[in-house]
Formats: sequence, C-alpha cells, structure tokens
Amino acid sequence: MTETSATIQLPPRLAEQVKTHIQEGWFPNLNALIIEALRRYLETHQGELTERFIREDVEWGLHDKEWTGSGN
Repeated sequence: MTETSATIQLPPRLAEQVKTHIQEGWFPNLNALIIEALRRYLETHQGELTERFIREDVEWGLHDKEWTGSGN
C-alpha cells in the first residue's frame, strides 16, 4: 500500500501545543503525532462512523427515486 501525503494548516494555538509535545519528546515529529491522532480518532469513533454509513446506505435504498433494487 502506498502512503498518502497531505498538507494541513493548524491554528496557532494548536500548532504551539503540537510543537511542545514534540519538543518534550512525546512524538519524534509532526508526522508521527498526526498519524497517532488520526489512528486514535478512527479507533474511538469506529462504531459511530459505521452506524452513520449504514444509516446513509439504508436511507439511499429507501428513498432514492432511481434505485431499482435489481442492481441495474
């Protein structure tokens, strides 16, 4: 699997907090901090995200005028 690059803009206060955590040795660099933050977010919201996607699929299936139910 190939890695994906992203550019982010942090609000000044958040940028200072990130810088402090890196300087204090909690993370080796910004990349490691962002990866861990995203991993933890996805891990703790997995049920909520799954439920939302299921609800959206059901709503689409029940209410989409073009949906035929036959896969066509």
